[in-house]
Amino acid sequence: MSGLDSFTFEIPARLRFGCGVMDEFQKSTLPGKRVMIVTGGNTIRKNGTVDRLLKMVQPKAELVLLFDEVNANPSLSSVMKGAEIARQNGVDCVIGIGGGSAMDTAKGIAAMAVNDGSLWDYTASGSGGGKSMSVKPLPLIAIPTTAGTGSEGNKTAVITDTERHEKIGIRTDFVHSAYVDPELTLSIPPQHTAEQGFDAFCHCLEAFLSVKANPFSDVLALAGLKALWKWLPKAYENGSDIEARYWVCYGSMMGGMVLFLSSASGAHTIEHMLSGLNPSVSHGGGLAMIFDAFHAKEAENVPQRYAEAADALNIAVGKTEVEKAETLLKEMHNWKSSLGLDGLHLRDHGFDKGDVGKMVDMVHWVGGGPLTRDRYRLTDDDLAEILLKSMEN
Repeated sequence: MSGLDSFTFEIPARLRFGCGVMDEFQKSTLPGKRVMIVTGGNTIRKNGTVDRLLKMVQPKAELVLLFDEVNANPSLSSVMKGAEIARQNGVDCVIGIGGGSAMDTAKGIAAMAVNDGSLWDYTASGSGGGKSMSVKPLPLIAIPTTAGTGSEGNKTAVITDTERHEKIGIRTDFVHSAYVDPELTLSIPPQHTAEQGFDAFCHCLEAFLSVKANPFSDVLALAGLKALWKWLPKAYENGSDIEARYWVCYGSMMGGMVLFLSSASGAHTIEHMLSGLNPSVSHGGGLAMIFDAFHAKEAENVPQRYAEAADALNIAVGKTEVEKAETLLKEMHNWKSSLGLDGLHLRDHGFDKGDVGKMVDMVHWVGGGPLTRDRYRLTDDDLAEILLKSMEN
């Protein structure tokens, strides 16, 4: 930003945030009478969260359907099955409860319950048709029970076509409203806490580094970055620390919103390629695997923004721009290690050096906008170098 650039600010979703806010859902008015609840988490089924929601919804609705066929990497087939059930039953309101997979699946269902064809017809990259939706998706209420994707704060659904091995972000619509209650995240185990929170951290960092960054997005990106930097290790170490859970949820929500105000970067495109090719790669884990090599390449070429991020985190105060960038990379590696994420490797998921050419091609195939929004535009040689280093480390 030069200080004179023009930009757009738009976050129309109503987000209610804080400990215990799910209780307020009891008093809310639904934007429809025929409701589909979309979920997939066994944990929230077992701990009673889904039953708690059902008891709140049933007195207000004519019909309540529970669709619980959500995949860890939400699939096109699951979206289309849910949409068909919604269409057949005249559903006019969707509630997504669970992690980012449940919310993204719910976004896809809300869109395809009222639009013709396949969701892939409306995908702008890969083998998608690039069409625009002619009908506004059904109103969607989001209730996240994890802290990572921040899907409640933007209009993107990340969906995988398992037959084509394509994982792509698809623009649908903003949620009607969301209830972000940190108390719902207390049961997340340490590894998932770390991987999900790392995803949120990457959202904030990438949005700050993006060429689409602007003064509004910078405020949210840095707020989320600082909250996650301080509090994610605490939530990882002690999952019952409600203060830590509060600030990790806050950072996740900031990360979700700032993706719309700014953008993710090529790191997210590379990860989508990885988990599209092999669904055993979790999103946060995949980002952790490529993190050091990706940011080393970017910081080497455009250190300024990394130096500004270092300033925000009080790292390498008084040093030169290059020294700040280099120190930030080292500190971020150490921070990632404190979350137990330095033991994740591409080779553990069957990737090897012979796959690199195919992987680079696939990055471009599913790429879309984020691949064009790094301040330093990665070449194919750069992509190959990042992937090879991520296999070796």
